[in-house]
Amino acid sequence: MKKAVMTGPGKIELQDFPVPEISDEEVLVKIEAVGICTWEQGYYKGVQGAYPFIGGHEICGIIEIVGSGVDQKLKSGDKVVVASLSRCGECYFCRRGFDNLCENAGSGSIPGEMWGPGGFAEYFVARGYEVYRIDKGVDPAVGTLAEPLACVIRSMDRSDLHFGDTAVVLGGGVMGIIHLLLAKLRGVYVIVSEPDQWRKEKAIEFGADMVVDPYKEDVKERVLSVTDDRGAEAVFFTAGGTEALEQGLTLLVKNGTLVVYGAIKPSTPVAIDPMLFHYHEINLTGVTKHTKESFREAAAILSRNFLPLGKLITEKFPFDRIEDGFKRGISLHTYRVVLEV
Repeated sequence: MKKAVMTGPGKIELQDFPVPEISDEEVLVKIEAVGICTWEQGYYKGVQGAYPFIGGHEICGIIEIVGSGVDQKLKSGDKVVVASLSRCGECYFCRRGFDNLCENAGSGSIPGEMWGPGGFAEYFVARGYEVYRIDKGVDPAVGTLAEPLACVIRSMDRSDLHFGDTAVVLGGGVMGIIHLLLAKLRGVYVIVSEPDQWRKEKAIEFGADMVVDPYKEDVKERVLSVTDDRGAEAVFFTAGGTEALEQGLTLLVKNGTLVVYGAIKPSTPVAIDPMLFHYHEINLTGVTKHTKESFREAAAILSRNFLPLGKLITEKFPFDRIEDGFKRGISLHTYRVVLEV
């Protein structure tokens, strides 16, 4: 089998490895498609990470072998998506139902193995609980969106949005658009704050009720104009840096919630007016990764074709053109670039 090994910034080699054997509790998946995430792009650009590195965590494929100890009713030939993030099931957070915060969710490399999730390959070994069956009719490229979709479902759940509410999405990238789609599915009026013209047009295409340029317009004024001067019930920070995050707090209705979904690197302190919390009872929270439940929901959404997620696949490249895929994916005017294995 082939694996795409990143040996340094901007350097990827297709190397030969034996097809791995599985234990009784594991599943061997033949990968059909894998997405290139901004996290892997950071390694490619040399912004973060250690090498050699094997990325790839947005995985869709076909089951080859099912271990005898896997309890799910899986069989060879099933189409699946993979939540490639281990959970111990025994730590404080797993037992409280916050498995995305698992204390033992291996963040380091295994001795003798390269660092990274390992999905940039022809085969992948997954633990039984990491595998979610989806409908055979799902395009494998669309299936790669299960992982980001599951993460955004977690973000939406933190917001406690209701039918008829107003939400502001800060940033019109792929994660911002998935927030938009899920909010619309919940009957929410959605405003997207995004300066780039291409992404503004895409947000409208995906159903945004209003798009605002934060560099040219008064975002708060626009939000107040459609909420009877109250503000939005939820604000989702997906991009824009500390300036956008600070502004997001001022867009909330009393008792509204700001969810910090995106990262700010390098980390920078944020100026917060404490009186907003005292007098307006606003909520500031964050979200990281996905849970087993949010991944289950993502797999169901994919299988039932509730959302036009295929429009988020900007381009597909064959696996042996992975470097071309990375170069294309770095562009601001792409959403997801997918490798077909």
